[in-house]
Amino acid sequence: MMEIKEKTDRVLHITDRNRQCLWGLLFATPFLLLGLGTIALTAKVITLECERDPSSQIECQRSVVGILGTERDRIPGKLKSATTVKTSGKGAVLRTTEGAIELAPYRAFVTDRVNKTVDRLNAFIKDPRQTKISIEQDDRWANSLWYINFLVGGLAVAIGALAIPLRMSCRFDRGSGDVTLDKKYLVYGDRQTKLPLSTIDRSQVGKLPFSIDRKSVYTIHLIPKDCKKISLSVPSQDRSQYQGIVDAIDEFICQH
Repeated sequence: MMEIKEKTDRVLHITDRNRQCLWGLLFATPFLLLGLGTIALTAKVITLECERDPSSQIECQRSVVGILGTERDRIPGKLKSATTVKTSGKGAVLRTTEGAIELAPYRAFVTDRVNKTVDRLNAFIKDPRQTKISIEQDDRWANSLWYINFLVGGLAVAIGALAIPLRMSCRFDRGSGDVTLDKKYLVYGDRQTKLPLSTIDRSQVGKLPFSIDRKSVYTIHLIPKDCKKISLSVPSQDRSQYQGIVDAIDEFICQH
């Protein structure tokens, strides 16, 4: 919370501590974990190998290769047909003597490549001259590109949180004639800005172009005479408190 630590005729010292950085990182963590987790679980390559025995019964083996390793299993029963099921991201579904088996043991985007896989399988089933078939379904790019949105969202929130200082101190000193602004960041370390007090024209409360819980968010800036404005605070919904800080700064500057 921003407060006036010291106020005399010669010194105005303002400090601020906040936890928005930590809250932002906590908020970003689920998005990052969800993105990484879903990519690890669904960005895989499936290989289905089917073979027709002398009695024209078809048995299939499946291998699933992903970030976490390779899984191999046998498709239960004898393969009878294949179909495409678009609902819930099921994709290719194998009809066997033991029931319906989904080719992908996870949810994926159902695209034209799934239809082509199903067509190849059905053509193999109907053609007794074919004894073997091997089909590959690569879901790495399709699923990664979709779930990477969670990663991008989480990273955006994390980077935004890291851009908010954990602690801030601004000291206006008539003795030295300087304004010293110190900011401490979680990752970026300590940053200091020093300007001559005579170059500061005023301060202002600015409204940010976003809201939190439908409430406006504000920040304080120093307005130098010959360069761009300098951020002096973290975002806050307490406009009245920030206005009090601005009034104190402008009063001190006017007395310079």
